[in-house]
Amino acid sequence: MLRQATIILAALALAGLGALRPAQADEMIETRIVMHATSVQTQDVGDVDGHVLGLIRASGIASFQDGSTATAFFVAQTDYVKGSGTNSTFSNLTFNDGSELWYKATGTAAADGARTILRGTIAVLGGKGRFAGAKGEGGFNGARLAPLASGADLFLDQMINVKK
Repeated sequence: MLRQATIILAALALAGLGALRPAQADEMIETRIVMHATSVQTQDVGDVDGHVLGLIRASGIASFQDGSTATAFFVAQTDYVKGSGTNSTFSNLTFNDGSELWYKATGTAAADGARTILRGTIAVLGGKGRFAGAKGEGGFNGARLAPLASGADLFLDQMINVKK
């Protein structure tokens, strides 16, 4: 009987030690990113009027509700007809502590006069530092404020659920 009690107490103690490990909690990242297109290369496809493929690089600053910031950049591929169509980006956020978050965004662009409305989904690919091994998903909304060309500015409001 004493031996069974000792075994049960030892099992409970070991289970309690396992509970003391720090939990890897999800992190919700909400940010507004303001970016500037630093490189835009396009190619007319020629199959229909206004069909253009593009390769874009943009960089900027991500700001968070707590006042912190991160540097942001992406490389995007676009497939637009008269300014509307699909896009795919590979993005990085680099935080002040050196951590990086890497993700892919897939979305649509809808021309609205000189502006273009941007919407889509995000898939977390991983990262460095506190984002090492991260996965997750999210979405974005935003706008490019001028026609696509080097120097065009855009903003993106992103919400990403990072699972660690």
